Amino acid sequence: MIQSMTGFGRASAGKGSEKITASIKCINGKVLDLKIRGLDLEYSVEKSIRDFLSEKIIRGTVFINFELDSNHNLKNFALNDSRLELLFEAISTVKKKYGHKLDINKFITTNDLFVLNESSGISPKLILRAVKEASSKVIKMRKVEGAALRDDILDRVVSLRKILSFNEKQLPLEYKKRIKKTKDRVSDILKDFQFDEVRMNQEIAHIADKSDVTEEIIRLKSHFSQFEKILKTSKPAGRGLNFLVQEISREINTIGSKSFSEKIIKNIIKMKEEAEKIREQLQNIL
Repeated sequence: MIQSMTGFGRASAGKGSEKITASIKCINGKVLDLKIRGLDLEYSVEKSIRDFLSEKIIRGTVFINFELDSNHNLKNFALNDSRLELLFEAISTVKKKYGHKLDINKFITTNDLFVLNESSGISPKLILRAVKEASSKVIKMRKVEGAALRDDILDRVVSLRKILSFNEKQLPLEYKKRIKKTKDRVSDILKDFQFDEVRMNQEIAHIADKSDVTEEIIRLKSHFSQFEKILKTSKPAGRGLNFLVQEISREINTIGSKSFSEKIIKNIIKMKEEAEKIREQLQNIL
């Protein structure tokens, strides 16, 4: 099922002083970028979280915030001296080297201020359980939003099909009109000269053939079918759909550049607008 890139989930694990709550917020992103706040996790625990989310969330910017129960005694926290010293040293270096004073309040986190004592009693299993339950809620929200996005995009593909079908029906008549118009113009220019009419007709037909868009129409129909098929898959499809919408836009532009009919050109503009709206929506799809 198609999923959106955005979602939110919140879940708790444990009781009393061992209770921990994980909040996960996801926004658009080309790769998986995890930002963890609230706890200074051991490497093994953080790796487990990253491995799990890379499989479930897959990609996007993911903000994870941990909260401890209010009953959790403050004695379980210690000042994170080493990290604070590094921060102050970095700020001092920037000021001396570049003459710019950084505001520590803009980028300091609770991880920079405090570290949880090993004896605090917060089990890595509880941390992982909270993350897993929160991520399940994220995925549920992603699927709901993904379904709405899929329906909107499918409607726009149907609209593109209808406009293309109308243009395709108009092309034979427009082709004849263009040959006649070109022939009349050439005849008017050469009215005072002798010329081979058969050769002229051949050259005009050759010029008109250069504006033929049969191949572009066939490719567009194929792209539409692929698009609809991918939208119904259960796998992440954002990147594949982005590639297809680029190809669709290219074929539409080619048809537009070969068209001389005002009616067809107006329809091409409508198709470009629909393709652009689809491209914008795809930025939100996993």
